[in-house]
Amino acid sequence: IESRTGGAAVRWDARTPNLLRYEREAGGPGSAAELKVVERSVELPSEKGWGSNELIRVTTTSSAFGSSFDVTYATRVQRRWRRATTSEGDRVVEGLEIIKTYRVLDGVAGVEMPTSTLKSTIRLTRPYETRGPQPK
Repeated sequence: IESRTGGAAVRWDARTPNLLRYEREAGGPGSAAELKVVERSVELPSEKGWGSNELIRVTTTSSAFGSSFDVTYATRVQRRWRRATTSEGDRVVEGLEIIKTYRVLDGVAGVEMPTSTLKSTIRLTRPYETRGPQPK
């Protein structure tokens, strides 16, 4: 995990699963952050798939002119998943993820107009063949 976090200390506790904190030893902008899920809804699995919708409060620490202050913004993460099969018959899970980021001013998120939007397609496959060896 150390190589993936770039020297950051990541803290998460199963007793408070909606909260994640990290801090990099190197310091600098964005070197510390807290992510807290403040709203979550889950669509249970059906023949059409399943999904989730989370609103996350992100707080980072920044500094300017010798002063340190917190910067807070909100992020909406929407995910939709479905089961599929490849042309070879292997099972896969396909997903669509939309992440929208919003400004927070005076503790209120301006969710009418996102400051950024990221849309990703995700494809989860097994790292090994699920079918028998193919004849040569």
